[in-house]
Amino acid sequence: MKIGVIGPEVTVNVVRKVAEKDLPDIQFVYRCSEFFEQSADSAALLQEDTDVDAILFTGPTNYAYARKRLVPTVPWSHLPHNRTSALQAFLEATSIYGSDLKSISVDRYDSQLMRNVLESGGIHDTTIIRAPFDFEEPGFEKKLQDFHRDCYLQGKVSVCFTSMEHIYEPLRAEGIPCIRIYPSEEVVHEQVYHLQILDISAKENQGKHAIIGIKFDYIFDDIQDLAIREWEKVQYQNEFKERVYAAAQRMEAAVFNEGFDHYFITTSRSMLMNSFLKNGEHSRFLQLTRRSPAYKVWMGIGIGTTMLEAKSRAAMALNHSRADQTGGFYLVENESQTIEALPVEEVVPLDQTFAFFAKKVQISTDTLEKIQRVLQQYGDTITSEELAEHLGITSRSVNRIISRLEEQGCVTIVGKRSTGKGRPARVMKITLPEALTPEV
Repeated sequence: MKIGVIGPEVTVNVVRKVAEKDLPDIQFVYRCSEFFEQSADSAALLQEDTDVDAILFTGPTNYAYARKRLVPTVPWSHLPHNRTSALQAFLEATSIYGSDLKSISVDRYDSQLMRNVLESGGIHDTTIIRAPFDFEEPGFEKKLQDFHRDCYLQGKVSVCFTSMEHIYEPLRAEGIPCIRIYPSEEVVHEQVYHLQILDISAKENQGKHAIIGIKFDYIFDDIQDLAIREWEKVQYQNEFKERVYAAAQRMEAAVFNEGFDHYFITTSRSMLMNSFLKNGEHSRFLQLTRRSPAYKVWMGIGIGTTMLEAKSRAAMALNHSRADQTGGFYLVENESQTIEALPVEEVVPLDQTFAFFAKKVQISTDTLEKIQRVLQQYGDTITSEELAEHLGITSRSVNRIISRLEEQGCVTIVGKRSTGKGRPARVMKITLPEALTPEV
């Protein structure tokens, strides 16, 4: 396999060292691109000059532009950051600058990941200020420099963390404490392995189409309060529609519907296996049914050499799902039209431990305890802005937490509230598992 590597020279060299030491069976072609805006063009030129099977970006990339420039059949990925590289950066900050890591600024790193690493080392209640900019904004690097500089000069942070060379060098030249975060060796191994899987999958599944059929319903189990029931049904319909289109967007797939309660997502077999099923996307739809006996979801997936064949098999699998009283999801792929049950990740039982649930939703136990206290003090009906204010964290961090709680069936959208400016805020009812709520 031949993999093209694109990025700044300093991070390209990190990949080069790992490749020479641990990956002798894979051929690498390196292209240094010092500015992230140039990475998509470099990738297009790399494909024209060499017969690469995949492309690995070592830094941020203009993803929307890259999708237009890259040949669709060539899988590509970028190096994320993980706990190991974060820990290495923290150790540098303490040894070089003597920082107590009580207040830091970051750009590309996920704040919750940083906090988890700090807490695992016994450092709690760190103030983490994350840059509120996206890669595709004009003047992105200049904005990041100004962001870190202002945070330090205004006394908000003691040290800055960045993964971009053009941020690190100017700040260091100005005497501002700054740590350059590099991808760890294990991340390089993980992404190369991921590209190998994608490459094999793309070759094996070339020409295979996949269709995901999803049907939902709201079953009235009580004729009383009919107006409230109807309102709940509309809320469920809207939320379900949002989930369908969000899942399709993550797969870069198309959606069409037959009626308001019946959707089809069209994609490739490769994307189905590597994104929808491997990441447990199908399990998240089942979480909706755990909120109330009134919520019903059925799913059937079909795979075929033509779109018509895939849809026919999806319809067959969906009908089997609707006939199944246990609420299973099914897949039909081979010519014999054998119906296979999809493995579905179980919802966390209510009697699981506090720490287990915190791990499940990928937040620290301290954060979960704070959320619990906020809900007890201010009520379980709240907006994301209010929750962020009570927790003392950014709206972006709160939205990530809410998304994870939604996946576990703990969040129900109950309405919207006007703030007088901008779009109305969603009003949510957050219900944590009963085992986490102390007895009164």
